[in-house]
This record gives sequence, structure tokens and C-alpha cells, in this order.
Amino acid sequence: MSKIYPMKQYIISIFAIVLFTNCVTQKEYDKALNDYLNEAIKNKSLAQRLDSTQTDCASKTTKLSEELQKLRSDSTQLADLIESMKKEMDEQVVQFTKSQKEYLQKLKDAGDKNQKTNADLLQMQLDLEKQKIALQQKEADLKKANADLQAREARITELEKLLSQQKTKMEALKEAIMNALTDFSSGELSVYIKDGKVYVSMSDKLLFKSGSTVVESKGVEALGKLAEVIKKNTDILVNVEGHTDNVPYLSSNGCIKDNWDLSLMRASSVLHILIDKYKVMPLQVFASGRGEFSPKESNSTAEGRAANRRTEIILAPKVDKLLDLVNGH
Repeated sequence: MSKIYPMKQYIISIFAIVLFTNCVTQKEYDKALNDYLNEAIKNKSLAQRLDSTQTDCASKTTKLSEELQKLRSDSTQLADLIESMKKEMDEQVVQFTKSQKEYLQKLKDAGDKNQKTNADLLQMQLDLEKQKIALQQKEADLKKANADLQAREARITELEKLLSQQKTKMEALKEAIMNALTDFSSGELSVYIKDGKVYVSMSDKLLFKSGSTVVESKGVEALGKLAEVIKKNTDILVNVEGHTDNVPYLSSNGCIKDNWDLSLMRASSVLHILIDKYKVMPLQVFASGRGEFSPKESNSTAEGRAANRRTEIILAPKVDKLLDLVNGH
């Protein structure tokens, strides 16, 4: 994932250019700025695609519970059908036994009295064969229905087990994160579970100065404690998601065009600290920016805007096994 967001060298380059403008030509400055902006645009596009993938994954995870409910409903209906088939088969067995007795009695009484009696006996024999075939088919259908019900119940049991394990794991992960971040106040960050994922929501006052994409020292410390938990849970995916309020971003140098760019670059800064400084696996983490378009509170008040200026680190379980089970693999 680090290859997707190689902006660190560009950030360093821009700062160097700003500090030493007198040492470079305008042409060199324009080229460096242009390279940086192109990289930011590329990262923005990739992040949007990754965000779409994460949204799709979240949607599938949400549907797992619905699929479980459907499986339970289908199993109940199948069980009712099996019960009905058993009742019908019992009735058919009774009728077959009765018809067979009548046939044997007529055969005993008839002898060779006349041709009509023999024709009646032949018809009864044909009817008995039809009933026998129908009964055999009913037995086969019932056997198949029972096998289907057992397979469905096995899937339900396995799905319930995996969902329970996932829930337990997320609860334990939340507890571990809260214990790791006890030194930080509720005004600086919050930890909660939503849609089966653990959210670590960090305020901008913990991570960034106004308009900055450089993480403050206290924020770096908090990310370090969080990274230790992440590294112990290599089977989760981590989405670093940047958010802003709806106040338009005003750039002094043109490097950041709007709130969307700002949210993405802040998310990228957090990602690089997790990967570069604290050695979280690059394939485990990706960054995305939502700008002002996913507010937590109303932007009509100062308190609401402050709550919206945040970076959310979302830890989600991999759902490959669950999806394979739902899809029948």
C-alpha cells in the first residue's frame, strides 16, 4: 500500500523549496510544485477507488446477517415441508397397504370364475404398481429434503459461529485499543464499534494544526500506541479516513485545492506514520479522504464543525470466510 501513496518525498521536497526559494530557479520551483500536485491528484483517484472497495466490503458484511436470517427462514419452511411430506407419505403407506390387502383378498376369492374378475384384478395390480412408484418417489424426495435441511442447518451453524467469533474479536480489539489509549481524553479521541467495525476517531486538535497536514507530536504518540495493537492483529484491514468541516479551505500556495485534498493528505500523513515510523504492514492499511461530505454532526455550529474535523481509523475484519460460506464455496 505504501506504493499507492508515495507522497512523503514530495512533501519534503515542497517544504525544502519553500524554505530555500532563493536557492532555486522559478522553473525548478514550478516543476516541483507541478509534480507534487500531479501526485496528489493520482492519490486522490486511487483513494476513491479503494474507498469504493471498502464500501462494497462493508455492504457485504452488513448483508451477512440478512443472509443468516434468510437461511433460518428457509430452513423453517423446509422443515415444515418435510413434516408435510412425512404426513403425506404415511397416508400413502396406509392406502398402499389397504389396496394391497384388498387385491390379495380378491385374488383369493376370485380364482378363475370369470374374465371380468380377472380384468378387475389386473387393473388393481396396475394401480398398486403406480402407488408403489409414487411412494418410492416420495421417499426419495423426503430423503433429499432431509439432506438439504441438514446441509442448510450446518451452514447456519457455521455462519453463526463465524459471526460470533467476529463480534467477539471486534469487542476484544476495541477493549485493547481503549486500554492502549487511556492517556488521551474523550475530547481528543473516541473508540466505538459500528457495523461490525472498530472506529478510532481522532480530532484535528490531537493530530493537526489548522490547515496543516503534518501530524503533531501528541498525535504521533497516539498513533504509536494504536499501531502496537494493529500489529498484533494482522488479519484486520485498516482504513485511515480523513474528514473536514464545510468551511472552504483557503490555500496560500496552491498545493491543496480544497477540503477533499486536505482530508486525503491528512489521511495519507497518518498512514505514512503507521507504516514508515511504526512498521504496520503496508498491505494492511490504506487511506481515503471524504472531505466535508460525511459529517458526524451538523456544520451549523462551532461544536459540530469541530466534531467533523477528524481522522477516523477504521479497523475491519476480513470477511473472506463468511462470504465463501454465504456463496456456498
